[in-house]
Amino acid sequence: MTGSYNAVLVIASYCVAVIASYTAIYFGTRVFHFDGAQRRHWLIAGALCLGTGIWSMHFVGMSAYEMPMGMTMSFNAGLTALSWLPALVASGLALHVITLPRVTSVAVASASLIMGAGIFSMHYLGMYAMQMDPAIQYDPLWVAISAAIAVGASGAALMICRKIRDVPVQYAVWVKALAALVMGAAICGMHYSGMMAAIYPMEATLHQGNHLQGNWMGVPTAIVVSGLLLLAIYVAYSDLRARDRARQAQERAQDQARQAAFYDASTGLPNRSYLERQLLERLTVTARGSQPEPFLLFYVQLQAPDDTQVQEVARQLRRAFSRAVHVVRYSSDSFMVLHEPMSAEEVKRKRVTLNAAFSSSATIARWGWGLSQYPASASNSRGLMQNAQRVREWLKPESAAVGGRQVA
Repeated sequence: MTGSYNAVLVIASYCVAVIASYTAIYFGTRVFHFDGAQRRHWLIAGALCLGTGIWSMHFVGMSAYEMPMGMTMSFNAGLTALSWLPALVASGLALHVITLPRVTSVAVASASLIMGAGIFSMHYLGMYAMQMDPAIQYDPLWVAISAAIAVGASGAALMICRKIRDVPVQYAVWVKALAALVMGAAICGMHYSGMMAAIYPMEATLHQGNHLQGNWMGVPTAIVVSGLLLLAIYVAYSDLRARDRARQAQERAQDQARQAAFYDASTGLPNRSYLERQLLERLTVTARGSQPEPFLLFYVQLQAPDDTQVQEVARQLRRAFSRAVHVVRYSSDSFMVLHEPMSAEEVKRKRVTLNAAFSSSATIARWGWGLSQYPASASNSRGLMQNAQRVREWLKPESAAVGGRQVA
């Protein structure tokens, strides 16, 4: 005997399959970023959501089938519950495989077979839960077709979930939605081809021990399960957002700590610790066998400056040495400039330019400058900084730019 399908419930079963598929894709792309206990917890949660979604889709689809001769579809409660386990195991395996860092084609094929077998078992065990006398018979061809669809859909789902992580962020939601629509169609294809395999004997009657019956397995089940799956996605999204905020807060704290350790709060310039680290990195590179790259340190010292003078000198140094590698506040009354090599004439022009700039500000009473060059002055960072601090000349900005007094 043959029956017919309720179009509303067929659509409802597809919607459940799509939402379950989207849940799998969402968890699959997110769980990849966790490890240890957190990964296990999210894998279990994802498997519960996906397995329950596929299992529920099956029974919504079963309810879409209207039995002939006014028969009311009913199920054995124990077997119905037991049919949930293969879906759960298959879903857990799928999420495990798609979240591994590397997976071979053999592993994907094996996982597809096992996952397909789980979905296949869930479907036919769920059909068996509809106890009848005489029992349901099956068309071997359609059974084989449903098995092939189950394995093929599983393989496609695994590949989709793994590849979707490479999609740009701005397209991720749309691609996930499209993938969920395709996966939902594959899941429904397996279910309804399995339904085509079923042959109901004309004289068949349902067992009185089938306690699960009525219309609750149709639209109500679809609504409840879809709501639970969407709630799971929302909870997972909220949790991951909270983790992202915590991570960003930690990164900001690290940036602030780095700012405090390597930058001067008054001028915003790198400090002495930063310069020492940069010099060590440069000299470490040369020590590894690279060709030496000459550079110089230009030193500027003030006499008892206040905050206004310090900030003005910092501003003028950034302007005068616009092509410097780094302009650094070396101490409370001094600065250093890490610069590519300059000729003696270029150094003189820089000194004149600075003195003229300090003269226009009318705040700098006296300043001195020094210079060291790598490798001519020294071959290590300490020697370079010490040589630079030997002030060669003190200048008064209010006098001519070429004035000043030599310091021995």
